Amino acid sequence: MNIRRIKYFIDLVECRNFTETAKKNYVSQTTISQQIASLEDEFNVQLIDRKQIPIEPTKAGWLFYGEAVVLWKQYTHMRTNMENFQKYNTQVLSIEYAAMTDIQSLLKLIPSFKENHPDIKLELDKVLLKDVAAYLQKGIYDIAIAFDSEFAGQEGIRTYTLYSGRYCVAVSNQHPLFHRESISKDELYAYPLVMLNPAAIGNSYYLMLQHAIEDGYQPNILRTADDVETELFYIITENLIGFFPDNHPLAYLQEEVRLIPIEDSHHTFKIEAGYLKSNTNPALQSFLHQIRHAK
Repeated sequence: MNIRRIKYFIDLVECRNFTETAKKNYVSQTTISQQIASLEDEFNVQLIDRKQIPIEPTKAGWLFYGEAVVLWKQYTHMRTNMENFQKYNTQVLSIEYAAMTDIQSLLKLIPSFKENHPDIKLELDKVLLKDVAAYLQKGIYDIAIAFDSEFAGQEGIRTYTLYSGRYCVAVSNQHPLFHRESISKDELYAYPLVMLNPAAIGNSYYLMLQHAIEDGYQPNILRTADDVETELFYIITENLIGFFPDNHPLAYLQEEVRLIPIEDSHHTFKIEAGYLKSNTNPALQSFLHQIRHAK
């Protein structure tokens, strides 16, 4: 199978348009159509519903898309490693993360690591939180920085804790709780909430529900959001309460939104570095040594 076809298919699903996909890849629209048709012939299944405008993947197409994204990431990971070895004779450490809080924990380690290991090149990639463990298991990345909920129960993954904290509530300056220094669980669950949906944050969504039940409450989740920016929009415009890690940077919204601690709550978290115990990349071992030294 021509690996380039995989990229064409991924771009077509994301662009929903043959013309735009062709422009993105600097080829003709005919080339894209032929390559997608070749994929359908190879797998003997229709992947794209061409009667829809914009075009829509079939059920088989959505299944193929999920596998294609993983395959393309694996290919680009391999290609990057080989190119760096050939050009610079350097090792590569590929790192995945899901949120700004992960980057904050990671950045504390980087200066001394780069000083001690100038021959190791770091490759960083942002992914959906729900995909962190799956991509790690498939060997697409060497190490993942994410919430501990995503590594729980994952066979073969070992972790190191980089940060331990508590969740706070995020409220807008129009909310009755805005000026409080802390709030009780009774006050928290008396108001409607907004949360990131499970399609974006995976296990973390269900862990938040579990923590609420352990607090003794069934949360009233009025809305869900695909990303933090949308969640903040609903917090500000609809006066909903959101959950944010206590180390989440909100300086750019400090007049509009505040993070307020929750008294005596089960809503805690850890930012962890996760890796496969079977990973033999020497650059990973150097990085793990750095983590242990930093702790």
